[in-house]
Amino acid sequence: MERIGKYVIHKSVPTSGYARILLCKDPDLQIPVAVKAFAPQGVEGQALSAPQWLARFLSEARVLAAFDHPQLIGVKTMDKAADGNPFFVMPYMAGSLVAEIGPDHGAEGGEAARRLPLARALALLKQVSAGLMVLHRNNFVHRAVQPSNILLTARENGQAKLADFSMVKLPDRNPPLPDHWIGGTDYCAPEQRESATTVDARADIYSLGVLTYRLLTGTLPALGDGAVQLPSKHQAVLVDLVARATDPDPAQRPAHGGAFLQALGQVPPEALAKPRVQVVPVRRPAVALKKAASQ
Repeated sequence: MERIGKYVIHKSVPTSGYARILLCKDPDLQIPVAVKAFAPQGVEGQALSAPQWLARFLSEARVLAAFDHPQLIGVKTMDKAADGNPFFVMPYMAGSLVAEIGPDHGAEGGEAARRLPLARALALLKQVSAGLMVLHRNNFVHRAVQPSNILLTARENGQAKLADFSMVKLPDRNPPLPDHWIGGTDYCAPEQRESATTVDARADIYSLGVLTYRLLTGTLPALGDGAVQLPSKHQAVLVDLVARATDPDPAQRPAHGGAFLQALGQVPPEALAKPRVQVVPVRRPAVALKKAASQ
């Protein structure tokens, strides 16, 4: 079977950009792992050159390896393949959040977008916020918070782990990046679309606001000049939080992941309680009771 380093490749996951994701098996530990391999052949015609993408690839691996947090994907090791290109090894995850909520833009292969129950949506949002809180405390900005970059440890009620740090903004010297944003824009803050090099943690907060809307409604909001308005049927705390998080003025948003996490904690516990089911005993007709007694 084909290998990369010592790892046996079982499947290649379709990706775009400068890297390939390979689902592999560690022959020593006998466990599945995910390998991200630098693929310079995929950068032709892109905004950055192969050496510039390589700098981002190495930066991503080192940032992930620097953190040890349950809501951030980890890196086990980094090595070079037979062709000399680097790769790094991550824990195997069951899938991304897309598998749970469906594609954002309508049906793909018969699958439609789905919303989540409030309790599940809040659990995921708290986990992602906790991961971002750690990044923001260390002056990192993820810049690509979206369902495809939120991995799950299991297909049913899995824990969320924030992944894909290829576009992360470092607290000090950053790898090259074009003046305009080159990633997806569905969850992207307006200031990031204009100049990604100058954003701070509040750009990630904007993405969290859009993600909250997506999880609770099953659709993406129409991003215009104003803040996103979550339908009023939802908890008032969440309506206010989404509006503040997606305010066009970054100064009006929660300052960082910790502030967003704290606001999520203000959702009243009774809103998450399952409806009580009352069991009503069935009364037998009087005629049936007399007949039973006579027997």
